[in-house]
Parts: sequence; structure tokens; C-alpha cells
Amino acid sequence: MKLNTLKALLDISNRQRLYNCILDDLNAVGDLKFTTFETYEISGGIIPIIKIAPNSKSQGIKHVKVFVGAQHNEYNGLFSILEFFKLLQQEKITFKDVLKEDQILYFLPLMNPYGFLNPNKDNKSGYYLKSGTNLNRFWRRAFAPEYKSGKGDLEISPIPEQVKIIKNLLQKYWDNKEIFIYILDFHETSLLERFLIDLSKNLTPFYKFDHFLKEGIVLNIIKLYNMTYYREPLFFKCNPSADHTHINLTYKQIETFHEKLQDYISKNQEKGKLPFYFCYSNKSKDYCLKLAKLVYIKLEEKLWETHFPAFDHSFHNHGCFVRMSDATTRPRVYSMELESQKHFFNIFEEIKKSKSDPHYIENKINLINVSIELALKTIKEMILLF
Repeated sequence: MKLNTLKALLDISNRQRLYNCILDDLNAVGDLKFTTFETYEISGGIIPIIKIAPNSKSQGIKHVKVFVGAQHNEYNGLFSILEFFKLLQQEKITFKDVLKEDQILYFLPLMNPYGFLNPNKDNKSGYYLKSGTNLNRFWRRAFAPEYKSGKGDLEISPIPEQVKIIKNLLQKYWDNKEIFIYILDFHETSLLERFLIDLSKNLTPFYKFDHFLKEGIVLNIIKLYNMTYYREPLFFKCNPSADHTHINLTYKQIETFHEKLQDYISKNQEKGKLPFYFCYSNKSKDYCLKLAKLVYIKLEEKLWETHFPAFDHSFHNHGCFVRMSDATTRPRVYSMELESQKHFFNIFEEIKKSKSDPHYIENKINLINVSIELALKTIKEMILLF
């Protein structure tokens, strides 16, 4: 990301101009061989879609790979897709590298144009749709209508226009159950930072683990620092119906954990590394673990050290892309997420920081560019991975 782009993101009054520039850049991609650019106008703006295919027909296609960006105010996917096509235009990536006779690629870089254009306090800085709902809660309902236990699927809300567009786009491939469909959904999260702080302040034997990532952070520290523990299982429920777990460590072991956690945070922050993780469904587990390992090995020096580059997403039951693949009875659906550090959780706080902190712009650009590099590397590796 260049300086002018970051400044435009931080200048809410300039979002429309930046949005138009992004659409112009994507429109130019349509001039590339094997590439099709289309737009769909919805009530919140324009949805751009790019397809790379060996020919105009769908016969002989065995693999469809879909890259989804900016469902929320999270732009690692958007800017990595822009960078991917820039490299194609400059022939730094060639179609020989990405084109397969039996594979089609779809890129959906900007799924929530209303949120991008109208970040405000009421929609959590552009996180929500114009309707006030979360776009990433409708995919299971749309693609797995046979699933009837979706408490987190916003069933009383109308299905958003974006979801209907993507459903129609993929329907002909979906109907052919021999075709493998892979979906990578790019996200950013503030949980990585918030949970580290929470655990460092509050972890005791009575602490309630109410999110899979909290358990993952503890397991990661235990593995990286070769901590020993004797009680099994490490995490347990106080009763079968509990919506949380507790940790099976002694006070002394927890004290040691706190020491190692502080060391871990300090080492990674001092080096300016990027926190991240992938997450998978039961169906996508093997594929996602391979992908995450490939990416982590190649970018290890720039990413927070981890024993677990990918986690199981089954802890939360809602209608996101990842949970959709396990809900559908269709075989050969592999949906995953890539999460990295969130950069614009509160756009108004970020604007204040940019004006008061002389190092803000340099530090922010560095981290954003690592997140773009991470997402770009993931795209490249996923295209080649079967």
C-alpha cells in the first residue's frame, strides 16, 4: 500500500474517490487475456467480480477457487487482489503460473461497498451492511438450506443482494457435485490483540475460555516454550451444557505461562511481526492445514511465531463461509478464512492516532503491507494447491 492510499482510507470524505479509483483499476484487469471483469449494482454500491478461466466454456472444469474480500471493514483481501492483478499486468506473474485447463478462479475483492463508502459509528466503522446486518452470517443459509440448526444465520433478515449474486454465480458449478469448490475468505481481527491482553491480565484456574482462539493462544505458548502439564484434558467443561471451558493447570503452571506469554508478546512486537491465523471446517481441515503451513514457512520471518498457523472454526456456530461447508450435504466444498491483525477497527481512533503519533503512518503502512503480502502469498499458493 502506498502513502496516498492510506491517507485516502483515513480521510472519510475521500472514500468515494478512492472507491472509484479501485473500480477503475479492476476494470483495466478485464483487458488481460483469459480474464473477465463484471460489475453488479446493488443498493449499497457496485460489486466487482473478476474471473480467470482457460476458455469461455465451463466444460472440463474440475476445480473452482473463490477469493472473497472486504465483507467488513477489513481490506487485506481487497488490496492483495489488486496487487495480484497488478503483478499480472506487469508480467511479474504470468498466466502460465496461474492458468490451469481444469480450473476457474473468481475474485470478489469488495463485497461490502456501502461499508467501504460510509464508515461511521453506527455501522462499526464500515463493518456492517447498509441494512445493519453482518454479511458473513448468510452463507450457510444460502448454500445449505437443508441445515436447520443455524442459530447464528440471521434467519429473520432478508438475504443480502451480495449473497444472491454469489449464489447465482456459483450455481452451475455447485450443481455438478464432481467439481471441487474452494473458498478463501479474507478477514482481519482485533481478537488477536484483545485476547492476548485479556489472558495476560486475567488467566487463573477459574478463567472461562469462551472462544477457540483463547485456547489456541494457550496451546501455542505451551508448545513453543515446551511447557509440561500433567492433568488431562488440558481444557474441560464444568458441565456438558456449558458454553465455555476451564484450564487444567496449577497456579504455579499458570504463573509460568504468564512469564512465557509476556516474553512471547515482547519478542514478536519488537520485531514488528504480524499476528495471523487460518481457520477451517471439518471438510477443509486437511487442505487448509497444508495451505497455512506452506504460507507460514515462506513468510515466517514476518509473522508472529506459531506452532498452529491454522485453527478449527467449529467452536462458534454461525452462518459464515467456513461453517457453510460442513452444513451442506454437497461434497467437495472447502471453505477457509485467513485472519490477520485488524487495522481499522475504529476508523475515528485511527484518524486521531494518525494526527498525534509521528510514527503512526510508517508503522501502519509496514503492518498493512505485511498483511497484503500474507494474503497475496496465500492466493498464489492456493491457486497451485490441489
